[in-house]
Amino acid sequence: MALLADDTPAVIGLTERWVVAYKPAGWLTIPGRPGGSVAGAAPPTGVLSKWAEERYGRIWVVHRIDRDTSGLVLFAREAESHRQANEWFQKHQVRKTYDCLATGVPAAPVFRIARPIEGAPSVTQIEVRESYQEGFLARVRLHTGRRHQIRIHLAGEGYPLWGDTRYQGPTQVRLGGRQLGIERVALHAAKLELPTGEAFEAYWPEDFKGWVERLREGGVRATGGS
Repeated sequence: MALLADDTPAVIGLTERWVVAYKPAGWLTIPGRPGGSVAGAAPPTGVLSKWAEERYGRIWVVHRIDRDTSGLVLFAREAESHRQANEWFQKHQVRKTYDCLATGVPAAPVFRIARPIEGAPSVTQIEVRESYQEGFLARVRLHTGRRHQIRIHLAGEGYPLWGDTRYQGPTQVRLGGRQLGIERVALHAAKLELPTGEAFEAYWPEDFKGWVERLREGGVRATGGS
């Protein structure tokens, strides 16, 4: 799979029922929903649903990811598929996996956060993949689907995501004698697995891959699971 661009959408999977698209950070999933950008932020680069409709005709929106998050979005190509997918998401039957860069040093390589968000039960599982002096790379699985769930849960535990100014995440990370700028929330929706057995994965875009490569130059202190 080719490296994904920071500013250009791409189709990751196309079937009779689904369009699975890569949304760059800075794009909206649907019109008029900024998805958590800070006040005064630049206008969105584009709208993914419109981009997909221009290429594949009418589509139905199944779910959304934040404007500042990159990664996979599932669209249905027919009303019945949309109904089925909505049911899967409501019952938490779709497996959603994210990659992120965050501040701090977790005490365990795998941990779970179960803390309500706006009164609703919310569960996030975190697996630390690599640990650096400046923070850590983690693979995150959502067991529920609250808005900003990963960002809120990790910040609440003292591990805010890099670039996430809304939840006190840093926009500059010191690497030796240099500063690494983090221009957006360091969160990527990496994988979607449907109850049908269909699975779709998007490699890291250029910016996320570049951050990890810079960190690895300074040495990986520890690794989590495979």
